Amino acid sequence: MAASTQSRAIFVQAFKASLPILIGYGSMGFAAGVVFAARSGIDAPALWSGAIAAATLSGTLQFVICDWLAKDLPLATVAVLTLAISFRYALYGFSLLDRWRGAGIWRKLFLISGLADENYAIEASCRIADKKDYARFCTYLTALDIFYWFAGNLTGALAGSKLSIPGKGMEFVMAALFISVLTDQVCLLFKDFTARKAAR
Repeated sequence: MAASTQSRAIFVQAFKASLPILIGYGSMGFAAGVVFAARSGIDAPALWSGAIAAATLSGTLQFVICDWLAKDLPLATVAVLTLAISFRYALYGFSLLDRWRGAGIWRKLFLISGLADENYAIEASCRIADKKDYARFCTYLTALDIFYWFAGNLTGALAGSKLSIPGKGMEFVMAALFISVLTDQVCLLFKDFTARKAAR
């Protein structure tokens, strides 16, 4: 198969795998943007919400940073809290290092910086055997996830700053998305377990 055709096929596979994330990040990002516009107390909330969403792919962080900005927390405190919230991603990354072997340093840095709960679940369960194809799949998946998160935040912050949408109570989308991803992964594991048991 030609390299461009193979690359296109892997992109399509990553896009299909990312559709549940599109739905989750679209709604969760929109809610985070609305909350940011309602609570941050800064000018041009759409600009800042989009910039923060592009710089960090962390739903938890995106929600709590609104309160941090409103309270004028010192930068050192924000840095320590950000590391504490995002530490689990480093643990996720350790389990994928062997599968990313052979990827260039810039690609690895991109994959590490874009690692989140949702794409980790897909990457960990991906069955692509070839390491280069796997790294390409993860790169496409990460780029799509970042785009979904950015677009959701930006549209939410634009809507929240132009319309009077209350931000109160929108934090529930984090828990709802986690439960949705967890349920999907448990179903996949159960299906895999029953298939293996039936094959014996």
